[in-house]
Amino acid sequence: MKSSYLGFTKINLLIMDSLFEFFTNLFNANGFMPRWVCGQWTTAHGWIYIIANIAIWAAYFTIPVLLHFFISKRKPLIFKHIIVWFILFILFCGSTHLIDAVIFWFPMYRFNAVVLSATAVVSWVTVFVLYKYLPRALEYKSPEQLQFIIDEQTKELAMAYDKLSDSEKQFKALVNNNPDIITRISKDLKYQFMNDSILKVRNIKIEDIIGKHVEEVSKSDNSESTNIFISSIKKAFETTQTQQYEFTSHTNTLSQGYFSMTVVPMKDEKSLKIEDVITVTKDITLQKLNEIELVQNVANLKMLAIKLEKERRILEDFTYIVSHNLRSPVANLASLLALFQDENNADIRTLLIQKVFVAFEKLSTTVADLTHVVQIRQNTEVEKEMLRFEDVLKDHLTNLEMQILQAGAEIEYDFSQCEAILYPKIYLESVVLNLLTNAIKYRAPERKLHIVFWTEIDKDGIFSLLCQDNGLGIDLKRHGNKIFGLNKTFHEHPDSKGVGLFITKNQVETMGGSISVDSQVDKGTKFTIHFNNHNDRWKAK
Repeated sequence: MKSSYLGFTKINLLIMDSLFEFFTNLFNANGFMPRWVCGQWTTAHGWIYIIANIAIWAAYFTIPVLLHFFISKRKPLIFKHIIVWFILFILFCGSTHLIDAVIFWFPMYRFNAVVLSATAVVSWVTVFVLYKYLPRALEYKSPEQLQFIIDEQTKELAMAYDKLSDSEKQFKALVNNNPDIITRISKDLKYQFMNDSILKVRNIKIEDIIGKHVEEVSKSDNSESTNIFISSIKKAFETTQTQQYEFTSHTNTLSQGYFSMTVVPMKDEKSLKIEDVITVTKDITLQKLNEIELVQNVANLKMLAIKLEKERRILEDFTYIVSHNLRSPVANLASLLALFQDENNADIRTLLIQKVFVAFEKLSTTVADLTHVVQIRQNTEVEKEMLRFEDVLKDHLTNLEMQILQAGAEIEYDFSQCEAILYPKIYLESVVLNLLTNAIKYRAPERKLHIVFWTEIDKDGIFSLLCQDNGLGIDLKRHGNKIFGLNKTFHEHPDSKGVGLFITKNQVETMGGSISVDSQVDKGTKFTIHFNNHNDRWKAK
């Protein structure tokens, strides 16, 4: 075992010594003869051999230079590493020919062996690279094939372009003939596209708008509408949600139009980011006007229904009033006439005739009062004029001066909140007169009469005329439901007929208002007249 190990070691040492001696004397020609003296070389034979090797080496050296020049100029180059290995292969092959010529004078066979070995390695590496990449290289098309493919694809592209052009024309025709205004706005709020429908509402040139900022284009429009528009676009970019709202704007005809705006965010298919938005503005003027008209008609129908119901109740009440107030005097008159026919005594017949005249006078008065109420109800179109409450009241104070002095009444007024009203003069004078005379008529004998007139305006803009006194007052628990009835009296007074408040209520309601009362026995009464018609003109300080 030991002898085998020693033998293997000895062989290794011999190999190492041989290699050391080989590379140490790599360029040493000792032991070798120049090729000129080896064999029977003639001058012609030798130089042909030498010149041929040098020519081959020169050609082999020139080819890599040219290939390197090609590589440096052609970028990018397919399979560049194959050419690099091919250059190395040619260089090494050319070097063997150069050394073969030099050996005729300098026999460096050891160096030649190294170069041949390196050439062999480079040659097989080149073979391996060619074997690996040759199938891929064969997949590449020839210039003729590439040209054919290019021609075919060019035809297909031309056809696709024609189709795309037709589609684009159809799309433009569709968009431009769409009645809605369609625009495309980028993330920096600049117009990228706008169809021709904008020309229907604005006198502008589309080419002057493309590329401009939304705010710059809309600066002449309503600032509030512009702010809402910009805010909706920004919100669409931020939330990626469609935004909708309605707005009004003036058109080319200077008339006001109603429009519906929809802002639709558009996502990029690759990045899924919102790059721009599409806005669609729809003209809903006709729809809106129809809607407004419908709402107005519904409101008018409701008002008409309320008015008809009110008229029905009034007619019902009036029918009851007529029946109630005419039944008794007519029955009394009929009874007196029947007694007159059956009576033979002249004195009694004279007395009955007198009573007939009295009954007839009362019946005539009742009929006249009822006729006056009917006239009030029918005359809703009575002429109106601007009347100052102070002027109307002062006229009555002048006319009733003696009655006021006899009653010892103290009268105050404050019309600062509402000084005047557009109202029929005959109605307003009648209302104020009835309120004033009722306060004087039903004063409390044990205290000085105090009457106050004033006006008020509530939070809804409805104004009222109020009259308050400290007179006898009315028991509303007993008489509240008939206080405005015809011929209804609540105090013993020779001038009481129960007509004034009935007529006042009819006058106020005929003009769309209402009247209410608040009273306590022996403390006084307050009447409030609400002028509910907002169309009545008034002025306040």
